Amino acid sequence: MKREMLRRCWLEWAIVGFGLPGVTSSLSKLVVLAIPAAKHGSVAQRFLLNLGGGLIGEWLFVFAVWIVLRGRNQSFRDVGMWRFGNWAAWGLALLFAGLSIASNLRFLPRMNIPIAHAFAPQGFHLFAALAMGITAGFCEEVLFRGFLMAEFAEAGYGKLMQVVLPGLAFGFAHLGYSVHGLVAGIGIMAPTALLGMIWGVAYLLGRRSLLPCIVAHFLNDSTALPWIMFFMFTGDLG
Repeated sequence: MKREMLRRCWLEWAIVGFGLPGVTSSLSKLVVLAIPAAKHGSVAQRFLLNLGGGLIGEWLFVFAVWIVLRGRNQSFRDVGMWRFGNWAAWGLALLFAGLSIASNLRFLPRMNIPIAHAFAPQGFHLFAALAMGITAGFCEEVLFRGFLMAEFAEAGYGKLMQVVLPGLAFGFAHLGYSVHGLVAGIGIMAPTALLGMIWGVAYLLGRRSLLPCIVAHFLNDSTALPWIMFFMFTGDLG
């Protein structure tokens, strides 16, 4: 039984870590092929439609996890959803979200984007910020912290490996965000993996509560990151 659980958790690790970016990338390309506005529309249309394919992919993965949990007579509550946690978890999760946001903000002046825009987006930028923050905050925390960490715990791995292995998968899942080659991709993957590990520690500190990590992840992905992605994927600053 233990060998079967080991195989299962490693298979899930590979599917989430490497399958998620593959599926989101494929869906984004499918949207571009299927919807003319994704290629020939306005700046807002192109950005939101290209972004939308990836976001749909993340929700599909969460839906698949929901089906898996339901088949085991479990729910998202069993992996930490809706638990408040404690102040240690909130403090650690929010502290490193703040450090990550500060690191991301330094790129905005290079793109001629006022830093204030990261905290007060308007129009389609506001929609993109909310869509990215909610999707990443909920979906990625369910997948990488709640689900994968619970699976490695059930397979008998200690807390260190429960933090490190899903954190690495979290980093690998972001490898494709760079459009400037492997070296730049690793530059994104490494700090992302580290941030994922820190949120994994916060998850354990909060007695496996996802809520502090979800809020921290939402804040991280709804501020500077939408503007950085806007610049990377469209090359437009309008």
